[in-house]
Amino acid sequence: MPSSTARLHVPALAVAIAALLVWATPALAAYSLVWSDEFDGTSLDTSNWTIDIGDGCPSLCGWGNAELQYYRAENVAVSGGNLILTARRQTYGGRQFTSGKVHTRGKHAFLYGRMEMRAKIPTGGGMWPAFWMMPQDDVYGSWAASGEIDIMESANGTTTVGGALHYGGTWPNNTSTSSSYSLGGANFADAYHVYAVEWEPEQIRWYVDGVLFSTRYSWQWHSDGAPENPLAPFDQEFYLILNAAVGGYYTGCTETACVTASLPQQYLIDYVRVYQETANQAPVVAITAPTAADDPPAGDIVIDATASDPDGSVATVEFYAGATYLGQDATAPYSFTWTSVAAGCYAIVARAIDNQGAFGEDTVEITVGAGCGQAPFHGTAPVLPARIEAEDFDLGGEGIAYHETDLSNNGSRYRLAEAVDIQDCTDVGGGYNLGWIYQVEWLEYTIEAPVAGTYTIDVRVASPSLGGTFHLEFAGVDRTGDVSVPPTGNWQSWTTVSTTATLAAGVQVMRFVPTLQGFNLNSFEFASPTAASDLPATRLELHPCQPNPFNPATTISYEVREPATVDLVVYDVTGKVVRRLVSGEAVVAGRHEITWDGRSDAGQAAAAGVYLCRLDAGGDSRTIRMALVK
Repeated sequence: MPSSTARLHVPALAVAIAALLVWATPALAAYSLVWSDEFDGTSLDTSNWTIDIGDGCPSLCGWGNAELQYYRAENVAVSGGNLILTARRQTYGGRQFTSGKVHTRGKHAFLYGRMEMRAKIPTGGGMWPAFWMMPQDDVYGSWAASGEIDIMESANGTTTVGGALHYGGTWPNNTSTSSSYSLGGANFADAYHVYAVEWEPEQIRWYVDGVLFSTRYSWQWHSDGAPENPLAPFDQEFYLILNAAVGGYYTGCTETACVTASLPQQYLIDYVRVYQETANQAPVVAITAPTAADDPPAGDIVIDATASDPDGSVATVEFYAGATYLGQDATAPYSFTWTSVAAGCYAIVARAIDNQGAFGEDTVEITVGAGCGQAPFHGTAPVLPARIEAEDFDLGGEGIAYHETDLSNNGSRYRLAEAVDIQDCTDVGGGYNLGWIYQVEWLEYTIEAPVAGTYTIDVRVASPSLGGTFHLEFAGVDRTGDVSVPPTGNWQSWTTVSTTATLAAGVQVMRFVPTLQGFNLNSFEFASPTAASDLPATRLELHPCQPNPFNPATTISYEVREPATVDLVVYDVTGKVVRRLVSGEAVVAGRHEITWDGRSDAGQAAAAGVYLCRLDAGGDSRTIRMALVK
């Protein structure tokens, strides 16, 4: 973690000046650091943070989310360069758990900018760590008419993190949009990661470790408190919140008995930083050694970089391997010796920070020693069912993980050291897509099928006029045949095409093969399989909901041919639970019906869009799609 001697602390006057300069930012303006807490001391800086106390009662028991913890000052500490929020199994204030929560309300609030945190999150059944923002003054009315920005939240096993906006009317007439990001099965609690939003007047973007995974635009939000204001409610000052909740609707755990996390659990926050656009220009940095072509041997590796600043000076250059901080150098020529590097594939990052806190970065992907051969991009093969982003093709490079017809990334986004063409995407959730796809090319993705069976695969594609075709190979065998891509009218007008593939159980490589060019590719979404060991389809049926599309409610019917324990759950397209209609209920044989009123487990109105309803019973499952219109 960066040493305290090189941390940047910005006086209050600079914050005020930077806030004014936002309104007159030149074209080359950069995000400059305007406020931070590096947690380098031995106690919480109370000029920055207030410790929240209690369980929300009497006005908002369980903090409005059926949370199970009581927040105490004793659960908040600063030590070893971290803010530590500790969740404990401890009886206090009528609750069975205690934890920590801090916020900056009344001390520091911000309008626009980049809000960033580096943290290692707690994990286990019932855990709910979060980094989020609420309005300083509720300009447009009470929650959620004045908005809420969730920068990072995760639950239970913490293999995904989410970002969300809450807006619309006051509860219960509020709504929300959300997206999630995964590491392909790895746990975010295993290491530090950097979580951020970049908040601008007309869009908000979410990042994990520098990877953009979601974008929301002003036309996608609104406030009933200002129906004629297209920027409301996200055009007012918001303050920062950090907390480690136990239980609550987001975890699906609202009773003490279902908390299975090994407690105590710690939420370790290395830093929180806020950047805003100023007249300052960002420094320029370039890694000069090693290069992508060097293939250094395992052992010590010297990383060299050059850096300059067009309107100031370079304060320091930090070096990272992915999101793992390695060290820094404050004196040119900038260099760091990375010791005892094992064979593998790495992304080295150099971040130059100037005297006003603006930063620039350069990334080089290198192969060390024997390398990693072909390997999943996130380190672990995603376990189906899963959503696989097209840009997250395997590591290994040209001729191993992919074949490209040109030598550079035409879109100049995301994985800049690879030749695959990646560009910004305007599909739901934002992020990136693959473009410039030619029929002699291919890409590979390592996946894991937990059981043998037939998997439905929804593929997001776009094509202006000609359409195209592709097939998917698994373990070298074409399992889908040619799948047609229809014209959609634009390279960024997205639609879903569906296919099926019968797969053996186990880890295997999927190869995407375009057979007729003329389209862009965004993602593959695998549904749960109809496995060879499943019951015959006639023993379990999930019928199309009626009506569909619907507003405000729809009726879902299902049949079981013998008594069974049933789960019937509504998910959004990112896989996040929206509503548990039936949860572990023993039902008799026959036909059953239930109505979904278009609301979440928390009683909030769901946003318009596509939802998935999944039925699980007797080891079998069925899924249908539903469209909520407003």
